[in-house]
Amino acid sequence: MKLLRPIAPMILALAISPASHAVAADSAAAEASTTVLDLNDVRKNPGNYQWFDFKPNLKKLILSGAADTQHVSILWYTIANGSVGLHYHAKTESVYTIDGSQADVKGVYPTGSLYFNPPGSGHAIKDSSGFFVLAYASPPDFGKTALIGEYTPVQIDTNAPDFEKKYPFKEKEPGVRIYAVPLDPQGGMSSEFIDLSAHPYEYKGNYLLVTKGNCIIDGKAYGKGMLVVAKAVKPQPFRIAAAKDGACLALGVSF
Repeated sequence: MKLLRPIAPMILALAISPASHAVAADSAAAEASTTVLDLNDVRKNPGNYQWFDFKPNLKKLILSGAADTQHVSILWYTIANGSVGLHYHAKTESVYTIDGSQADVKGVYPTGSLYFNPPGSGHAIKDSSGFFVLAYASPPDFGKTALIGEYTPVQIDTNAPDFEKKYPFKEKEPGVRIYAVPLDPQGGMSSEFIDLSAHPYEYKGNYLLVTKGNCIIDGKAYGKGMLVVAKAVKPQPFRIAAAKDGACLALGVSF
C-alpha cells in the first residue's frame, strides 16, 4: 500500500531563462511543502492509501500534523452506519463530506456538505459512511464532555444551485470574490471560498480544495476534487488563479 502517489516532475531539454528558472524553483519549493490528493481516487481506490485505525470502524489518513494534534486528515468509515462517541471541541472543527453522509444531534450532512463546529461544542457522530476532509484547530477530547455547551454549527451546501449567488460573496479586488465563512474568532480557524475569474490571489492557509472549475495553484493546474494541503501545520501562502479557459472556485481553510 502506498500513502500518496507523487507527481513526477517534467524535465525539458531546453535553455531556461533566469526568470523562468526562478518560477520553476518557486513551483518546486511549493510542491515539496504540500501534499496533493485526488479525492476521486481516494473514493474509488481506498486500498491504495495507508490508513490507520483511529477508533473502532474508523480509519484516518493524516495529511499534516499528528493524530493527537491540530491537523488535516481524511476520514474513511470502513463500514456503513459507523459512529464516534461523544467528544468535546475546545477549538473549531471543520468537516467536508467528500462522499457519503454522517449525522449528529444537529443534523445530517450528505455529500457536498461543509460544517464547522465552534469552540465549546461537542457531538457524537452516527450513521456515518464515506469519506470526509477533517480539520482540527485542536484535537477532540473524549474526557471533557461535561464542558459541552449549546451551539449552532455553521453549515454550507457546496452543491447548492447558484452557489455563488446563494452565499454573500464580496469583491476583494477586480476578478476576485470572497465569501468569508462566519466563524468564531476564538476558535482558531478561518475559512473562505475564493471565486476567481481573472487576477491571481494569494491565500494563506492549511489547505485548498477545488470545488468548481479549474484552478492554478502555485503554478500547477487542478480540477474539481483536487486537494492541496500544507505539510506543516503552520499556514503557508498559496498563489491561486483561474485557468485561462474558465473560472475557479476553491475552499480554503486555515488554523
